[in-house]
Amino acid sequence: MKIFIACSKHFYNRVGEIKKELEVQGHEITLPNSYEEPFKEEEMKKLSKEYHMKFKQEMMKLHEPKIKINDAILVLNLEKDNKQNYIGGGTFMEIVKAWELGKKIFLFNPIPNSLFEDELTGINPIILDGDLSKMQTKKIEVEIRSFITKEQYEKLLEFFRQNAEFVKEDFQETHYFDCEEDLRIQKNNSGAKIWLKKGKIHDDAREEIEIKTNHEDFEKSKKIFNSIGLGTEIKWLRDRKQFNWNGIKVCLDYTKGYGYIIELEKMGSEYEKEELLEGLKQKLNQLGITQSSKEEFNEKFNHYKENWKEILKDDMD
Repeated sequence: MKIFIACSKHFYNRVGEIKKELEVQGHEITLPNSYEEPFKEEEMKKLSKEYHMKFKQEMMKLHEPKIKINDAILVLNLEKDNKQNYIGGGTFMEIVKAWELGKKIFLFNPIPNSLFEDELTGINPIILDGDLSKMQTKKIEVEIRSFITKEQYEKLLEFFRQNAEFVKEDFQETHYFDCEEDLRIQKNNSGAKIWLKKGKIHDDAREEIEIKTNHEDFEKSKKIFNSIGLGTEIKWLRDRKQFNWNGIKVCLDYTKGYGYIIELEKMGSEYEKEELLEGLKQKLNQLGITQSSKEEFNEKFNHYKENWKEILKDDMD
């Protein structure tokens, strides 16, 4: 996540340590205005009222461009002159601008008792209570998929062999369980795993929780889920060829009884979701592939769900 830090110049001595901690979490940080010259405003005041006015105007003009390029604003509202959780007028203006631009707003400490209390309450910032770990973002899978013909599959396979890094070929057996959550187990060439995909099937972005296991644990996992009343709702047999195409995970799949599919995927945060999705759509368009609709996926999925046992009868255990 890209974060703009905002605070009184009296708190600039805390910015460095907080910046480091956020960067360890993987965030990108934009420093406060006049951070390199924290008391430049005092110098301008001493020169003249006109110099001070021009300085303030220059600082206020920086609010929008700095906040616009970030996903969120973090307000360091610390103690100043015995005032708890202090937020000054300039910082309050930055908070309002972030609110207007639809950015996430985090307060390091609770909302202070001040002239801005009602307005800050209305803005409804996220209160960290001094715990920066609350800003850690979950990684989600952003993907775009489309059905393709066998001819398109073969052409794309040749294209990626020439223009991307081949990662692996994998044969996968996957079982979906008949429960409210999207719970699955899979065995493949390298091992096995249990995983849960949140959200709705065929959504463009979903959080995943995954536990890797050994190949021999696949049957054990299935027995455990069966023993608590979860049966196999659907079984899939898929041949997958995976490539790394300039940082994009590309999978060319053939699933028995389901067809040929291309999938483009990138991992990112919730805040990057729309940007990543738009980039993947552009890449799919560059390949000359029209994105399949969710309706088409749902229709084919439901058909396979109703007929998979007949389709895979020669492969049933």
